[in-house]
Amino acid sequence: MAVVLVLWLLLGQATGDPCYDPGGRPRFCLPPVTQLASGPPASCPQACVLSQGTSPRALCNDSLILALGGTFLLTSVSLRFCTPGPPALVLSSAWAAGGPWKLLWRRPAWSGALGGPERVTFRPSPGPKSRVVASHLRVEVGGWTGLAAAGVRGRCQCHGHAARCAARAQPPRCRCRHHTTGPGCESCRPSHRDWPWRPATPRHPHPCLPCSCNQHARRCRFNSELFRLSGGRSGGVCERCRHHTAGRHCHYCQPGFWRDPSQPITSRKACKACRCHPIGAIGGACNQTSGQCSCKLGVTGATCNRCGPGYQQSRSPRMPCQRVPEATTPLVPTPGAHSSDPQCQNYCHLPDKSVHMSLSRFCQQDYVLRAQVLAAEAAGPAWRRLAVRVLAVYKQRPSQPVRPGGQDAWVPEADLACGCLRLLPGADYLLLGGAADGPAPARLVLHRHGLALPWRPRWARPLRRLQQEERAGGCRGLQPRTPRPGPAP
Repeated sequence: MAVVLVLWLLLGQATGDPCYDPGGRPRFCLPPVTQLASGPPASCPQACVLSQGTSPRALCNDSLILALGGTFLLTSVSLRFCTPGPPALVLSSAWAAGGPWKLLWRRPAWSGALGGPERVTFRPSPGPKSRVVASHLRVEVGGWTGLAAAGVRGRCQCHGHAARCAARAQPPRCRCRHHTTGPGCESCRPSHRDWPWRPATPRHPHPCLPCSCNQHARRCRFNSELFRLSGGRSGGVCERCRHHTAGRHCHYCQPGFWRDPSQPITSRKACKACRCHPIGAIGGACNQTSGQCSCKLGVTGATCNRCGPGYQQSRSPRMPCQRVPEATTPLVPTPGAHSSDPQCQNYCHLPDKSVHMSLSRFCQQDYVLRAQVLAAEAAGPAWRRLAVRVLAVYKQRPSQPVRPGGQDAWVPEADLACGCLRLLPGADYLLLGGAADGPAPARLVLHRHGLALPWRPRWARPLRRLQQEERAGGCRGLQPRTPRPGPAP
């Protein structure tokens, strides 16, 4: 019953509005004609008082300007003169004060009846091209007569989009319909700019159409180029899309959000946050359709929140998941496994005694690191790539900095085959070495002239002391060279 009552009220409002037909469709409408000016001109209060003498003479100036108080569509202008006679008459109009004047009517000579005042009325010709829209009128009178009264009738200029108007307001303001706005209904409302604004005509009301913003924006702008490309169907561009939406029609989600298929596009919850893991994901954006975040190597899950099969969690934010090493399988053959190979004789130059790590030897290293070896894989016929996690950096080359966390290290296959470097997965080592050519010069390179010694916690303090001496300038004048193998301090 309530629905029927609401429909009846809406139909009654549509039927009683001259700007809409009984079916609720917009149509051309105009406000009523009102009296805009009447009575004697204010600038000529004694226009009909005659001077002494036999000849009548007006005390009014030859030119008089009437201000209508706003811009109106004129329907008639009536002028009454003081005395009969043959005056010349020129009537002009202007859009605004001080604007250019447009000639409306010119009468070079006019003979009136004897014995009384004379009147003349100007009416524009019917048709849209003959309409007179003005805010000021200028009356120029020639001859021995004066202007006694002026009557101007017209209606507010609402461009066919209003049937009511506050003509006495300053400025006059139309009660706009057809989703138009402005004092004269001269523009579309901010939410109805899908078509360009046009004045209504008896043949077409040209209402303003709403933009398609899927209920996520309250305003839009008109784009003439898009309107042209659409064949005159749509030119609105939504502005300030809400509820995390974006696009011309607020029809897709902003970066960092994805489209929830369970909600309609018009819902405030149509876009859901991606919630990508800050460490496991690459950035905060996700797939607009599925919500899948872009995960780092070895990380899986819709939000990149867990390690994939064959990977385990690490402490490195750069590589949060690393491949699970085989704990029982060494990365290199056991010591002495290739001692009988003739090519390995005198190849590794392993030290036979301990060597103290002095400042001079420390400065001659290209890098001094504490790292954990995780896994290894073949990288061509001559090299093997190790996955290591750098735990501490005591010395590095300025041109090739090494950062804590996941790194790749390159080792010659021959050095591993001869057992020059003895590495086990999951163990911590002190790595010392010099520069060497490798498949990736920007990566860390281990070779037979370096050392990979099982880490001892007691080495940390002396290595920090040597690092501080180097930073204080202790290595000036010492040229790095390829170091001889030696143990840790």
